[in-house]
Amino acid sequence: MSPNPAPPDLAYFGAPLTSGWICFYARKGFEEIKNTISLLLDEDRAAIAGPVLIELIQGARTEKEKEDIQGCAKGLNWLEVSDNHWHKAAELAFGLRRRGITTSAMDTIIATLAIEHDCLLLHKDAHFDMIAKHSYLRCYNSLH
Repeated sequence: MSPNPAPPDLAYFGAPLTSGWICFYARKGFEEIKNTISLLLDEDRAAIAGPVLIELIQGARTEKEKEDIQGCAKGLNWLEVSDNHWHKAAELAFGLRRRGITTSAMDTIIATLAIEHDCLLLHKDAHFDMIAKHSYLRCYNSLH
C-alpha cells in the first residue's frame, strides 16, 4: 500500500495529528495545513483520538493553552479506542517490525485508529508515510 496524497476533501473524515494541530495554531506559516484543517472544521469532518489529545495537552505551555485545546477537542468528532484496536495496533507493529520498521506505540495506535475509522491522516511527520507504505493507512502529508 502507499500513502494517499489525495486532497483531504475526498476523505469522509480527516484526523489531524499533533504535528498538524501545532501547525494550525502557529502564528506564522503552514498555510496549506491551516487551510486544510479549517476546511475540515467548517464541514464538521475533523476528528481526534485520545492519543493525539494526550500529546497536545502534554505540549501545552500554559493552563490557558491547555484549556483552549480541551475546548477545541470537545467540538471534534471523537475516534473511539476499543480493545480490538489495541490488538490490531499490536499486529500492525509486529508486521512493521518484520519489515525493519520500528514505530512507537502511540504512532501505531494512531495509525490503527485512522485505518479502522477510515480517516485520512493529516500529518507533517514523514514516518507515517512509512507506515502507510506497509498498511491501509491513508495519509495527507503537508510536507509533499
